[in-house]
Amino acid sequence: MRRKLGILLTIAAALFISLPLTAQNIKQTPAFRSGETLECNFYFNWKFIWVKAGGASLVIRDTIYNGQRAQYMSLLSTTNSTADAFFRMRDTLTTIFTPDLRPLYYRKASAEGKRYYLNEVWYRYEDDGRIKVAQYYRRDNEKPLYKEEYVNKPVYDMMSLLAYARTLDFSSLKKGQRLTFPVATGKRITQQHLIYRGKKKTKSDDDKDSYDCLVVSLVEERDGKEREIINFHVTDDNNHLPILLDLALNFGSAKARLSRSSGLLYPIGK
Repeated sequence: MRRKLGILLTIAAALFISLPLTAQNIKQTPAFRSGETLECNFYFNWKFIWVKAGGASLVIRDTIYNGQRAQYMSLLSTTNSTADAFFRMRDTLTTIFTPDLRPLYYRKASAEGKRYYLNEVWYRYEDDGRIKVAQYYRRDNEKPLYKEEYVNKPVYDMMSLLAYARTLDFSSLKKGQRLTFPVATGKRITQQHLIYRGKKKTKSDDDKDSYDCLVVSLVEERDGKEREIINFHVTDDNNHLPILLDLALNFGSAKARLSRSSGLLYPIGK
């Protein structure tokens, strides 16, 4: 549950086919600007009853990082007093990326139940085209883990992948197509697949009530095995707003629905 809720509002793209497909083959359109703010409600399902369990907010702002222009995107997820009685969660995820969407830094700080977790990733772009990825992970007061490695192709974290994927033209994809990305978690780099499922009218918690959406799945690959983490619905327009996230948890399922949005780059539906 911790990992799945931590990536709330987090990604979008495409499903399985035999022909290879890369994000570089797909048209990109700017999808957001500094000042965008999204809020959502999330619900847990216990014994077939949906219970409102808390909320999440996501903001995008301009910033300066190591002397260069950048943007940061921050996601805060919290359980309410009802859910706190079963499982208390306070998660903050932050990513900083360049204007052309190259990640520079990622941090996830999680107070979940009685445990605290910290994941961090630093990126450095070398003159020879390689990327130095440094990762740090700590749980409670245990000995932290730290590793550095060099990679030869773009690497993302959960949050910067969300920002990048929102710029992609999903409508050019067919069912059965997938996009694959290396994703740094703070502990390791894993392969994650974004899979397009088709279109659907999706209910929201805001004043609009429902949106025309593209349905997408996120699948994680580890040790040769694949596991679907989440299905999410994003608006079928240039904003690609996440309207619904449908999560399969160990004890049941959860949903997150958009409740408010402001500072969008485009009018809804454009």
